Amino acid sequence: MYMRLYRVLARAAHRAPLVRGRLAASLAGRRSAAERWLAWAAEHRGRGPLLWLHGASVGEGLALEPVVTRLQRARPDLAVVHSFTSRSAAAWPWPFEALFRDYLPLDEPDVVARVLESVRPSLLTFSRGDLWPELSFAAAARGVPISVAGATVRPGSRRLNRLLSPLYASVSEAVSWLGAATEADAERWVRLGLTGDAVCVTGDPRHDQVLERVPRLEAVETLLPWAAAGPALVAGSTEEADLRVLAQAARRVLEGSRQARLIVVPHDPSQSAVGAALRHARRSGLQASVWDGSASPPPTGRVLVVAATGLLFDLYALGAVAYVGGGFRRRGLHAVIEPAAYGLPVALGPLWEGFSDAEALLGAGGAVALPLRRAGRALEAAWTGWLKDGATRRAAGLAARGALHQGAAAATASALMALLPPARRPTPPERPTPAPRHEPEPEPLPQELPFEHRP
Repeated sequence: MYMRLYRVLARAAHRAPLVRGRLAASLAGRRSAAERWLAWAAEHRGRGPLLWLHGASVGEGLALEPVVTRLQRARPDLAVVHSFTSRSAAAWPWPFEALFRDYLPLDEPDVVARVLESVRPSLLTFSRGDLWPELSFAAAARGVPISVAGATVRPGSRRLNRLLSPLYASVSEAVSWLGAATEADAERWVRLGLTGDAVCVTGDPRHDQVLERVPRLEAVETLLPWAAAGPALVAGSTEEADLRVLAQAARRVLEGSRQARLIVVPHDPSQSAVGAALRHARRSGLQASVWDGSASPPPTGRVLVVAATGLLFDLYALGAVAYVGGGFRRRGLHAVIEPAAYGLPVALGPLWEGFSDAEALLGAGGAVALPLRRAGRALEAAWTGWLKDGATRRAAGLAARGALHQGAAAATASALMALLPPARRPTPPERPTPAPRHEPEPEPLPQELPFEHRP
């Protein structure tokens, strides 16, 4: 019954007449994705093992990078393909190699069946927990193992709703192995129907990704002189709800520190998002300019709005303190571990509950959460305190970095290796039949010895 209802609702959603916005862009990409997957498979799918990775958005995809790196090092014969559903992921400069990368095809039985028959994955791995019912069921029916890496379920997730949990429970039954980010996540996945034998607590591979990544300073080289002139406040993954708070706090902080400067990086650096950041800054009396990531001369103002994707992690390397956006809407907080990897203390919005990384940073003393009321004043106080007291700032930054843990990527890669078909041993070349040896005939002994042996 639940699958029938899901199919009706999915078909209606896939055919919704949306024309603009993120969801419209995602649907447009997914509607035409199946033909691209089929074309790729017809021309490039070889006979070897193939790992299909699915990460819904940029964050989910990046969490797979250290796992993929280890798998490709251990299994050079392994082909990798990568699917996503977010519009931002389509233009992202991905740091790991994949033979093919595109939107996930529509989750409908006939579409999924055609794609699976052509791509023939050896293993299907979902990042974080973005399991799609039709794809999961069809893969399991074809004997394809299904795994989940860095799996999370927030306490208030709709998956735990009594009306929806039977559907998610049936999907969970198809999972062969799941690596949970925390013990609490593991318990919630068991509630969703996974057997205890299929669940393992590995930690979050995204921690490995941010701790192991080397900053690309050449990508932000133009800003180095500008940022070196004073302590930089980096506000990353900002949304509309963050801008008013940021502008209020930044105006007072920049007035109190003549050298401080602010870098604002919208979560989706569209023209409208960049324009909104500029308006909020200018209304607060701040001189702001736009940087598109090019090698143009550095800006002269003290507020910079970044209109480029893929540079936020590298921009945190220029910062002294950080703010991470999304925390003014439920389930919206973005990645706090990126600035933490650089040892930056982090400020975030008030709606952080259910985010294990935020909880870890706050518990370690590496972050502060703003209140709903007078959030601008609270952000000003946090930033001002860190800038004035270098020892306190450094201690908070080290506490933030110390809240991250490595080892999840290795544990996940090891588990996925066990689900892949064994590597074929190369067939040794046939040895040619050796030619018969012709021993030379011994020379005849002389009739007379050249000397007489005397004892």
